[in-house]
Amino acid sequence: MKRAILTGNGLSVALNKEFGLESITKRFFDRLDEEHKSFIEHHMKSNYNQLDFEEAISSVELALDTLKHYNKFLSQEKGKHFMKSYKLDDSNFNAHLEVIQGIVFEYIASVLDLIDGNVKQSEIENQLNDFVNWLTFTIDNSNEIDLFTLNFDLLLETILLTYYNKRDFADFHYRGDRWAPIGNEYRFYFGPDRSKQFHPENYAKNVRLHHLHGSLTSFKDLEDGRLFKVTTEDLRNYEIYNKIFEIGVIPSIVTGGGKSLKVLQEPFSYYYNEFKKKMVIEDYMCDELYIIGYSFRDEHINKAIKERMEAARRKENPKDFKLIIVDFATIDKDKQEFIDTVNFKLQLPKKHRFIFGDERILFGGANDIASLL
Repeated sequence: MKRAILTGNGLSVALNKEFGLESITKRFFDRLDEEHKSFIEHHMKSNYNQLDFEEAISSVELALDTLKHYNKFLSQEKGKHFMKSYKLDDSNFNAHLEVIQGIVFEYIASVLDLIDGNVKQSEIENQLNDFVNWLTFTIDNSNEIDLFTLNFDLLLETILLTYYNKRDFADFHYRGDRWAPIGNEYRFYFGPDRSKQFHPENYAKNVRLHHLHGSLTSFKDLEDGRLFKVTTEDLRNYEIYNKIFEIGVIPSIVTGGGKSLKVLQEPFSYYYNEFKKKMVIEDYMCDELYIIGYSFRDEHINKAIKERMEAARRKENPKDFKLIIVDFATIDKDKQEFIDTVNFKLQLPKKHRFIFGDERILFGGANDIASLL
């Protein structure tokens, strides 16, 4: 039995309500000085509207990427010739870069501050005990299982490391070099092929963890472009986020809007392609998909799920498919709104749409999935 699990922000909120996007947004604003606030608010209709906020962050990141690319051009021979020809001066570019980098850093730091220390095993046992029981049972009774998370936090990773040996699952990283900023402890490079080559034991049980939008322990080295992660302990002990620019790394996470474009970059393209393989490639298709706490706001994810559902409905050689969706709505109005959203986002034909009371949608929250046992 091939299974896939997709978790979104709702699962993290079930652990800690402060993990909600509105809380993260407010915390971010509270950290900014007035100049930075005005820069962000220029892009937003209202301060704490989540959609506007994500688009604003996306605009900031786009401005940063564009400036960095242009600044690199100006530092090269052709760029210097260009400036000389048009009597241009690049003296303010570094200042612009520092300001915009600072805004992006404040956003990421605000997320880190919120999550750091709040993903604790004791809290997981208190808040998500039934979910954990279901998850471990499902892992133990699957021929292969892929865990896909859209969250930056290490919730699924913490559960896996608590109930299984770190050799029992794959996260597509392999041990790299010793890194001075973390006291010469090892960092772990992203590389699916080398990971399988150097750590075949991680793949033996066919349990794989994919961070679709990255995680708070993942970085890109600006000097050589390599992607790597550090342990949570090293991240905290050596305060990586407090000296992120001086050591020449940037977080390897997807933030803001424009996610469909960002997933074309590594490592996100690899993770997304793995998700798509489970949805659309005949030999890799999952038999069951469990979706927990996902808002259906990522079009590239929705498209893949839609194609898997279509494969189950086709006239010739249909591929059987079990889909369970878990949400946290508590009142009928919100439940119906969620159902309508799912039907719309997945573009379901009328006779295949979800309806109120549909047994494929559970509204009891993450722990309610244990009822499937």
